[in-house]
Amino acid sequence: MTVLFRAYLAISADGFIARPDGSVDWLHDYDPAEFGFESFMAGIGGIVMGRASYEISRRFGSDWPYAGKAVYVVTSQDLRNLPDGAQTRRADFSALAHELKGIGGDVWLFGGPRLWAGFLDIGAIDRFELYVIPHMIGEGIPLLPPGRRNLRLELVESEPLSRGVMKQVYKPLL
Repeated sequence: MTVLFRAYLAISADGFIARPDGSVDWLHDYDPAEFGFESFMAGIGGIVMGRASYEISRRFGSDWPYAGKAVYVVTSQDLRNLPDGAQTRRADFSALAHELKGIGGDVWLFGGPRLWAGFLDIGAIDRFELYVIPHMIGEGIPLLPPGRRNLRLELVESEPLSRGVMKQVYKPLL
């Protein structure tokens, strides 16, 4: 069975994944369940996230939202009190991608620009699954870090969803 490495995320209509301070308050009116999140998660065997995404996830409430999934937090820091199933890894993307190929399900690359750039650099992102939210935030954190190389994409799927949200799935042409 082939494991897909999937960058699955919401993005503003003007191309940002979060406000400059990391806030995603502009997403609060959009329930992920409305856009197929449960179906997506059913096919996920592991989640790789950056430390900042991990910290944000911990603030979602007392319950760990990724219980039952193998979670790898890419960080150079020691993190204490990790939830069950979570562990840390250094930013050796090649070794991590190799390790995850046998995880039993697809891998969700849940992070930010540096995480996605690290996996792109080794050719290990199979799909960008973007949910374009009809909201412009004016400034913020872009999908990839500034100064990244040009990246050609092949459109695999495009579907208008409810409330003006557009699902766009791209395959990177590496």
